[in-house]
Amino acid sequence: MQPSYRRLVVRRTVAVLAILSVLALGLVVRLIYLQVIAGSTYGQAALAEQYAHLPLPPVRGTITDRHGRVLALETPGEALWAMPRSIHDPRTMARQLGPILGESAAKLEKVLASRQAFVWLSYHVTVGQAARIQALGTYDGLGLQPISWRIYPQGDLAGAAIGFVGVDQTGLAGVELSYNKQLSGKPGMEVVKVDALGNPLPQYGVQVTPAVPGDGLETTLDLSIQAFTQQDLAAAVKLRHAKGGRILVLNPNTGAILAIAQYPEPSPANWQNYPQTEWADEPVQYAFEPGSTIKPVTASAALTTGVATPSWSIMDKGSIVIDGIRIFDWIPTGFGRLTFDGIMEVSSDVGFATLAIDMGASALYHFYDLFHLDRLTGVDLPGETPGLIPPENQATKLDLGEMGFGQTIAISPIQLAAAVSAVADGGIWHTPHIGKALLLPDGRKKVLTFPSQRVITPLVAREVRTAMIKVITKGTGNLAQVKGYEVAGKTGTANVVGKAGKFKTGDFLASFIGYGPLPNPKVLILVQLDDPKGLFYGGDVSAPVFSQLFGQIMDYMGVPTSTAALQAQHVAVPDLAGLTYAEAALRLDGLGLLMQSQGSGTNVTSQTPASGTNVAPNTVVTVQLGGSKGTTGVPDVLGLTVQQADSALASRGYRMVPSGSGVAAHQKPGPGTALKSGQSVSVVFTAPP
Repeated sequence: MQPSYRRLVVRRTVAVLAILSVLALGLVVRLIYLQVIAGSTYGQAALAEQYAHLPLPPVRGTITDRHGRVLALETPGEALWAMPRSIHDPRTMARQLGPILGESAAKLEKVLASRQAFVWLSYHVTVGQAARIQALGTYDGLGLQPISWRIYPQGDLAGAAIGFVGVDQTGLAGVELSYNKQLSGKPGMEVVKVDALGNPLPQYGVQVTPAVPGDGLETTLDLSIQAFTQQDLAAAVKLRHAKGGRILVLNPNTGAILAIAQYPEPSPANWQNYPQTEWADEPVQYAFEPGSTIKPVTASAALTTGVATPSWSIMDKGSIVIDGIRIFDWIPTGFGRLTFDGIMEVSSDVGFATLAIDMGASALYHFYDLFHLDRLTGVDLPGETPGLIPPENQATKLDLGEMGFGQTIAISPIQLAAAVSAVADGGIWHTPHIGKALLLPDGRKKVLTFPSQRVITPLVAREVRTAMIKVITKGTGNLAQVKGYEVAGKTGTANVVGKAGKFKTGDFLASFIGYGPLPNPKVLILVQLDDPKGLFYGGDVSAPVFSQLFGQIMDYMGVPTSTAALQAQHVAVPDLAGLTYAEAALRLDGLGLLMQSQGSGTNVTSQTPASGTNVAPNTVVTVQLGGSKGTTGVPDVLGLTVQQADSALASRGYRMVPSGSGVAAHQKPGPGTALKSGQSVSVVFTAPP
């Protein structure tokens, strides 16, 4: 053999041996990786192929009202499961199950033909469906599993607040969502060994980890009060032809929500039938311009900072100029000299704008923060909206003035209710809440706690309460009076802001918020009606709803009436002699009294009952009008309602040509103008607070 050939053979042999060595080394490294580094991972995968895991859903906790009446609970049902690896003919099975389950056969076939170890085919199998499935015979890889379904036995009572669960029993709205973790419990697991085709091998036994049931939830709701609330709200919406509405009932001493309603109210049992927008919990998620209902907060801040005192007063001439912009009161002619109580009683925007400006941005924003108007209250319901308030460093003098009487800002009903509750409870702000206690599976009860804080002194709260009482007895909230009970409150009528951020012409939000019985209030009620037709002032349409609902709740709670309150609710008939029809009507209306006239003169010559007589609210005072019957002066109707103005003009033989709605803001010809009987007077009406 030639030396060159021999060297070639040696080189080739060495090369082959090198390649084989590298391959051998790679194989060794791979074996080390598979057996040492990734051994546990592949071992677990192998075990997973040998065992099937069947989830065991836990029983979801029951939801009750404060007296244990059930709002939501589980009821036994069945679910259909499949082990696709064990199914030999997915197409035939899908065609058989499709009509029973109401599902597409093609969709079912896709799932059954997959290589998944386990899938749920349906969480809700009715008794009839279960019988039809069982009639198909026994199939490997298909079975029915006992589970629980969620039912809501109270229908639509507190529907939006209770919420609902999805097909997998997970909370999607209301307390079902906010307390989902506590209500859900922990799922268990059933583990069974299977062969290579996925068929169970029961001879190896079944390993079961039981599910842990969820906690129950006792809410602060009272079903009876909730029923009154929803009935009264629905009746008011229909009576006033409103677009909708909301009512909140709170215990002002704790922040506990006794009732929470909106109209229309969705039903948890049929949640699929409602658009997502109707599942918004409006008292928590709806932002609105509060208008005059915010004035108790402004008053509290003014007293605390010393800007106002109980003896403070202001001359209200009907308007105020701020940064070159003239802001009018709801009665453009003004109210004259007003005390601190007086600006609350007549709801003077001029008075409250002055207080806010005098306080300054730092003080006003500080109290908005204390009362949680610029941040979340922390209520235990999902989707709470924070207050929408201009940044302090951007707030103008005009902003401050308008904020003083509830414009330029937007807050939620729950924020307003919690803020006024602080006044009702002597200055302590409580976190509003709907959860009262968790009912643990072992029978124990875990009481839930929520933070509180003092925001104003008891003295300030008492002074504001005194002013709010006069709103009811002498001011714009007269129709909120409840026979035998002393209450405090505030009316509000605000423009509705549209999607573009601009006021919607002719749309108003009529509100009333009040509490009682005094001196130890048990409930606070906020009533809101969206765009009522005809009368739309809070004092006219929402205050009567408060009165009715408050009376129902007092009867239900067994709270006795007060003799002192009954006597206090009587008013003395004023002396009307010499007043014009319009002046007399305005004087009586401010006291909650009605008027009818006789004769066709210009001034009151006599009256029945006589001045000084103590009468109940809504008593009719008959006045005799005297004076010339020919050419007479046009009466002053500014500040009167449409009906009052029409009656005043008609009493002198004039025909009214109205425009707008609300109270009279302008008239033409002006008061005192000499007109012949039958001539027309144009009157422009605008909204009061």
